[in-house]
Amino acid sequence: MAGKPLDDDQLRELIGDVPLVHGGGDAVHEIAVPMRSPQGVEALAAAAMAAIEAERGPRRKYSTNERPPDVVIRRRRTSYVVLAMVCAIAVFAWSRVLHRPLPVPSDPVELVTVLSPAAAASPARPPEWSAVRGVSDSLSERGRAMRVGALLVEFERAWVRGDSSAQAPGDAIAALLADQPDGADVGAFFAGGPAEARLPSARHALAPLVRAAPMGIGGWLQAARVAAAAGDAGFFASTRSKESLALLLAVPGVTPETQAARDRLDTLLHRRGRPNFTAVSDALDLLQRDLAN
Repeated sequence: MAGKPLDDDQLRELIGDVPLVHGGGDAVHEIAVPMRSPQGVEALAAAAMAAIEAERGPRRKYSTNERPPDVVIRRRRTSYVVLAMVCAIAVFAWSRVLHRPLPVPSDPVELVTVLSPAAAASPARPPEWSAVRGVSDSLSERGRAMRVGALLVEFERAWVRGDSSAQAPGDAIAALLADQPDGADVGAFFAGGPAEARLPSARHALAPLVRAAPMGIGGWLQAARVAAAAGDAGFFASTRSKESLALLLAVPGVTPETQAARDRLDTLLHRRGRPNFTAVSDALDLLQRDLAN
């Protein structure tokens, strides 16, 4: 029965109609009950309190009308500024990852220095294209540039070997430039395979006639073919080789066969351990044959 509210008649019978007021402002009701056991008195008092709370609401924590001021939480503007800066940095970093600029194309002649000494001095490796197409008007601009890059690698390797075979790639470069405006003058730097054609100034003269990106890719394809034939794993692990591979993977407008070959090459070169050089060579030959046209 404890805690169960009483009805109005029972409540008035116990506490009366008018409460007494103490000095503290609280209303105090005197409960007059007939002689009962202490347990009965406590039960009646509990019932009376339940009735009062049901009618007037529960007893407030504070005995007066004064209340502490409302707590107002003011967030510092600094926290928002820091959050905005962190978000801006995160967005910038993510955009850099998504839109990372392509590396600068490698100089074909300098790629020879990345080869191991044994690979650089290995016998000449004929490029994978038809010699007739080398002077054909149907040769694309990209194909011409890739062929020039590959021939520059073989030109430099001939000088590394110290033999007289530099004349053949030098003459081939001159033939590729012959039908271009001012091509005859630039080709004269390379015709006959002179030592002056190894200088950076000779390659700078190619800039108006041959695009740097496909020329760099063509040079890498030839140097990579040489490295694969010699089992030169260090060449493919170098930074320049990885950058050139990234340029190759970004070449647009390729055939499905070329796309499959460069994806296969990318997978082969990213496997852990020593590459499968036979499979790498096959992919490189196909890529050079398809792109240098």
